[in-house]
Amino acid sequence: MTAVEAPYGLRLADPIEGAQFTLLTQRPVTPTSIDPSTFAPPVDTAAVITATTLETPYQVDALVRDDELSIVAECTSSERTAVGPGEYYVELSSAKMKLYLYVEGEVVFEPGTDQVRLSFPGASELRVGVRSLHEQPAATITTTDDPEALATALSQLGSALKTTSCERSFPTLRGHPPLIERGSELSVPTALSAPETGVTIEVPPRLDALLPVTSLAYYLGATVEIGSRPTLHAAGWSRPLDGGEGFETTVARVLKQVFLLDCVTRTEGMYDVPLYERDRVEAAVDLDFPALYDQPLAEQVRQYLQVPYEAIAEAVPTWKLTADVVPESSALPVLPFLADELAIVRCPDDPTITDGTEADLSPKVTSFFDTSDRGGEAFVRSTATRSETATRGLDQTVFTPEPADSIEQTYVGDGIPLGASKMSVEEYDRRLEFDASSGERTRILVVCNDPQMSDENVVGDIYGTREWIEFDITTREQVTTDELATLLTTDADFFHYIGHVDPDGIRCTDGHLDAETLESVGVNAFLLNACQSYSQGRALIDGGAIGGIVTLTDVLNKTATEIGRTVARLLNQGFSLLSMLGLLKKRNRLAQRYMVVGDGNETLVESESGAPYSVDIERLCSGKFDVSVDVYPTKHYALGSIFRPYITSSTTHYLNSGRIDSFEVNESDLGEFLEMQLFPVVSGDSLYWSSEFTL
Repeated sequence: MTAVEAPYGLRLADPIEGAQFTLLTQRPVTPTSIDPSTFAPPVDTAAVITATTLETPYQVDALVRDDELSIVAECTSSERTAVGPGEYYVELSSAKMKLYLYVEGEVVFEPGTDQVRLSFPGASELRVGVRSLHEQPAATITTTDDPEALATALSQLGSALKTTSCERSFPTLRGHPPLIERGSELSVPTALSAPETGVTIEVPPRLDALLPVTSLAYYLGATVEIGSRPTLHAAGWSRPLDGGEGFETTVARVLKQVFLLDCVTRTEGMYDVPLYERDRVEAAVDLDFPALYDQPLAEQVRQYLQVPYEAIAEAVPTWKLTADVVPESSALPVLPFLADELAIVRCPDDPTITDGTEADLSPKVTSFFDTSDRGGEAFVRSTATRSETATRGLDQTVFTPEPADSIEQTYVGDGIPLGASKMSVEEYDRRLEFDASSGERTRILVVCNDPQMSDENVVGDIYGTREWIEFDITTREQVTTDELATLLTTDADFFHYIGHVDPDGIRCTDGHLDAETLESVGVNAFLLNACQSYSQGRALIDGGAIGGIVTLTDVLNKTATEIGRTVARLLNQGFSLLSMLGLLKKRNRLAQRYMVVGDGNETLVESESGAPYSVDIERLCSGKFDVSVDVYPTKHYALGSIFRPYITSSTTHYLNSGRIDSFEVNESDLGEFLEMQLFPVVSGDSLYWSSEFTL
């Protein structure tokens, strides 16, 4: 915690996750560290300040809890809330970190148009406690390739759950599963203790049967056993997992159904908030949620799964991630990372082998490489000939994976998946190695190596326009190979390249830099906005980067400029690489030529609203507007978090994934909503920004 001036306040920074949050004060403050154990809720660091009034830089909700942590007031943007004298913990709903204020006195919560004012009459000081949302695996399990050994390893994933109650549907109560590595014998560390939930999952002794139950086994704390038929057993009741929809689809539906009904049941506990999904589910099923809340996990699962999936399907949130994992033993180490995201895991067949040339690609893939839509523009971001660019960097199988009904899709295996990100064991491991030790500032590098592309160079001004977040932005033009090598080996959060990529590498003023020649890469994430930059981007990932955006074909300069600017704005509003590109592809056909390599979960900064969102706006005949809100989970605001749009005075909360609802509002209310923060707006076939969208 550090004091800031102009304006005055207290900046809270998580150097591990690179997250920041600022509390504004009326006069200078000097934080004094205190023992974190003085807080009843768990916090990593704590300090005391002399202040009786705080403001948040944007709207947040808050819960006021008494000294036993029971909720005494829920504070929202809809009205002023006041609580009489007492001892309270005020829990602010920042997705960046867990934030608590301890006060002895009154609490007054006053929402404004784009901020919240907190006053504490009668208090002489405030105690501020913060807990990082960073999680590390507790241990590493070694397994052989034998199915029995792998089943034992999967049975230990649930040891990371911080509770076996329905509250584990909150991401902060699901710890990161232990890692898995391959070895000559099975070894489970004694420090691990899997919960005894009474749930067992039976599957045949094959990888394509074991891998898809990874997330389900983790979330249920289930024991995985080898059997003749895929079956889930809970509280003396059994449910086949190879129903009419097929094994993988049935497993995915069971996970979604249990998760949704846990989210509904948990509203009977400490977080008794009006949940939209509860209203929808209660209208469709005959379940006694107050009674269910006190039941053990296995009994909850038994009652949940006796409800037909079709009855609750429309209330299931759009899932965040589908992972296609080629069923090979080399992929086993990725399973804990997929479980951590509750990913739907599928085992695809090997993609059709091609040599990467356009003549050998399927019609669907060939259309991806078509550049006949230039509209008279010939200027592309490559200096190579068409014959060279047709095959450059595509020495692997190029294929289109089966579409997934999730926000993000990734692929683990050999080949280049069009429409999905490309991940490997090494990239997942790199999540744990990431250390933003200097994380109080977000570091951006922008390089433009062609004067004709200078229209995109304004991204240096776009990055860093977020208030209350410290940025360090370096913009360079016409760099040499040595200068570019130095930049790429420098620690930075994001590298935005504007220029040409040719068969010899990234074009510079004195030649080409081949990223494969770099001994190490210091940038965490990147955009190589150039023609066919896949191979150079892949080399940056192999050299140490976490994730990046590349192209697989020629890109027109005009299109690339538009996409480059939009990427900067979306990343600057908290979108992950994958969610950002997914939104772009829905609105710009030519964005299909871009793909994510490495970890698509990587974000540049956190959204002001916790989870980033976009809206679709349609004018109705009545003169009012229909506004649909789409929310995108992130690594800091994962599946199971709660989201509340401030578009109406309703206090209804939603699960934070996908299209949450549509709202009919008048022009005045919509205008206020558009002014609250910057977010993407879709109207017709065009993408706008809330600050520039006119009614």
